[in-house]
Amino acid sequence: MGGAFRFTRRVEFCETDAAGIAHFSALLCYMEQAEHAFWRFLGVSVMADLGDGWHLSWPRVHVECDFKGAAKFEDELEIEVAVERIGRSSLTTSYTVSRDGTTIATGKTTAVCCKVRAASEMASMEIPSDLRARLEDYLQQGDGRKA
Repeated sequence: MGGAFRFTRRVEFCETDAAGIAHFSALLCYMEQAEHAFWRFLGVSVMADLGDGWHLSWPRVHVECDFKGAAKFEDELEIEVAVERIGRSSLTTSYTVSRDGTTIATGKTTAVCCKVRAASEMASMEIPSDLRARLEDYLQQGDGRKA
């Protein structure tokens, strides 16, 4: 399996409580931001246009996060993204959030590949073959690149 993709970001003041500690929900957002940076690294958008008014979407069907420490205002965090499983229509991704080499949170998401049109039309679909090929290529050749 290829190395984890790495994304770096700083904790902003608006993401913290009165003590300057990042709210727990902010860490889930950091993981999602790292995931989107990974998609861009692969050369695709998390909301790719499928034509005929449809676009790709990845609704979460499972999310988990274990907190091991606190992130504080202006901390620089590194979020590692690793593809754990590529299913027929689902993708499981894991995350490690660290500060100065110390893990402060780990998480995992499972998302289902869907096509969406308008606000009310959504249907799961098989992961498109070109996207599957990019994911599989990364797993074979990934080298822990940073964004």
